[in-house]
Amino acid sequence: MKYLSYIFIAAAFTVAGCGHGSGLDHDHDHNMHADEHGHDEHEGEGHEHHDGVIEIHDHQAEELGIKVTEMVPVEFGAPLTASGEVIYNPSSQGFISAPMSGKVSFDRGIAPGAKVTRGSRIGRITTDGMAGGDQLKAARIEYDAAKKEVDRLAALRAEGFVTVGEYNQAVANLERAKNSLSGGAGSVITAPVSGVISSLAVGEGGYVNAGDIVGEVVGDGALTLRVDVPVKESAAVAGVRTANVKFPGIDTVVEATAMSGKGTASPAPGYVSLYFALPPLDNVVAGSFAEVYLPQDNGRKVLAVPVDAITDRMGQKMVYVKEADEDHYQRVPVTTGATDGRLVEVTGINPGDLVVTEGVTFVRLAENAGATPPGHTHNH
Repeated sequence: MKYLSYIFIAAAFTVAGCGHGSGLDHDHDHNMHADEHGHDEHEGEGHEHHDGVIEIHDHQAEELGIKVTEMVPVEFGAPLTASGEVIYNPSSQGFISAPMSGKVSFDRGIAPGAKVTRGSRIGRITTDGMAGGDQLKAARIEYDAAKKEVDRLAALRAEGFVTVGEYNQAVANLERAKNSLSGGAGSVITAPVSGVISSLAVGEGGYVNAGDIVGEVVGDGALTLRVDVPVKESAAVAGVRTANVKFPGIDTVVEATAMSGKGTASPAPGYVSLYFALPPLDNVVAGSFAEVYLPQDNGRKVLAVPVDAITDRMGQKMVYVKEADEDHYQRVPVTTGATDGRLVEVTGINPGDLVVTEGVTFVRLAENAGATPPGHTHNH
């Protein structure tokens, strides 16, 4: 559907460029009539589209989302480009541990990638079929028996048939059975934090000892970006607050927020590590790499446009500039300089120029649709 829309738009631009309303045939006949007489009373007053001029009326631009931005010099320091690696934030990680020894039985749907909430049940530990029998079942039987004994002795104590010592011993037995059952109830495996199960250390039916790691949960917002910069360049980005991040396969540039203004020793000799918090992202996991643009303050003022405003034509970088108070656009060659992932420095345009910063694709379609076929003229 998007491709068809482009065709219709291109056709509309072609019609707009070659005809001027429903009187096109009438004008053509009029010109033929004028040629028969060797002249036209309006000779020299015909409309002409100059080469390179793209005509898009304001209402068309609005419908297509074509927007322009007036160019003004902005402070733009050439950023330091570095490589970043995504890691998990340890403060948002949680390890699933076994509450007792036994065999692991996971609940339905529990697997890496499953979302869980803090305290929710993931599975349980069973001792059924193992030496000593099912400890949970034995603890339940012991607890039920101890409770019945306390209830029986309580009635006899009221009538004076049971000593205080005998009753207190029964209560102690009940508490011991309750604690044993609590340990059995602890056979339920729960999520330590809310998030996504990133890994499971054992499979269904696997044996674990009490305290063994069963799996790991990564909490929401747990992605951290570690950026390593050479020690000799670390002073230039000290105190940086944000960084622009470009992941392979993701069109948009992500803004990451510095977790600390100071660098720490990097695992790589001769480098310093900076850490940034990333927003929630799809298709980005620990181990992903990205290109990172770290801003530097050098006090320069330049003209810069969004990266998407740049178009390439036969190897030449171009932008589209709208003529003030006109429906005309022109393609202007530019030379690009430093980029921070969002903006790119350009030369070849002037302050005050109205550069197309949104809807560039439609302007290019209009330009291609208005191309004059051989043997055709726009002089009417």
